Amino acid sequence: MTYRIFRDYRFSQLTLGTVQLGLNYGISNSEGMPDRAESFRMLQLAAQAGINTLDTARQYGHSEQVLGDFLEETGKSHDLNLVSKFKISPANLSHPERAWEEVHRSVKESLAALKVDRLPVCLHHKGAEPMAEVIKILPTMVSRLKEEGLIDIGGVSAYEPEDVAYILEEEVLEATQIPVNLFDQRLLKTGLLDQLRSQSKLVFARSVFLQGLFFMNPTQLKGSLTKAEHHLVALQKLAQRAQMSVAQLAFSFVRDLPAVDSIVFGAVNQAQIQQNIAFLNGPAIPPDVLAEIQDVFQAVEEEIVTPAVWRF
Repeated sequence: MTYRIFRDYRFSQLTLGTVQLGLNYGISNSEGMPDRAESFRMLQLAAQAGINTLDTARQYGHSEQVLGDFLEETGKSHDLNLVSKFKISPANLSHPERAWEEVHRSVKESLAALKVDRLPVCLHHKGAEPMAEVIKILPTMVSRLKEEGLIDIGGVSAYEPEDVAYILEEEVLEATQIPVNLFDQRLLKTGLLDQLRSQSKLVFARSVFLQGLFFMNPTQLKGSLTKAEHHLVALQKLAQRAQMSVAQLAFSFVRDLPAVDSIVFGAVNQAQIQQNIAFLNGPAIPPDVLAEIQDVFQAVEEEIVTPAVWRF
């Protein structure tokens, strides 16, 4: 396990996403949500493997409560880096004080659930609302949270690539979580990912497996995702050429992006955590296959790469 040193923290190259500990989540998740005992075993396994960074959010069901109970029971609150998120209602974007009340309440609720006094990283959980409106108030929100000692590092969990351009312009927004995967290479093609690196922002990559879409049977897709059939067929062929599983191909693609500091992955059992640790140590994609990936998937439809708009 390697680590990114940022401020006074060491962030592991793998971040355990915990939405699955609070909600039934993921298009290919057939197991459902693990119970409390299994959740604790998963968190213990991750910590023992050197995964010291956990991602959660107010919107992830009772994920924060599970983490808080685990930290309290094991005394690991000083050993693990917590990343949580807050929302700003679109109706409050034009009312800074109402927005501050909403943000402040959300962060305080996160701290109470997690049973900690301060969040190492706190991100705005960006939705489809225009970033041009969000950015008018967000830097002030983050600054006030830092001034009150509630968070150390602030930033944005981006909804779409265009959000990143605004993050680059604000020094107080030091961290970002971005969607990037084999199908979604928009940040690479615009150069925004390289700009994040040049500014030494702390970068978490999510959606490496596109919420499990990569593991679906191409012939059994439904709704708007039927358009992804030929992309999945192409993906399987490229994995065969690389002599890698689809999962390893997808993981290696994101792992080897120089700007990515930590990969956020989800799991519903201990075996999936072990699998992702193995992926971290897996091979690089052969150069010829990598070049073809960048060509074949350079313009995958937005309705495929954006899970929020999937319709079944």
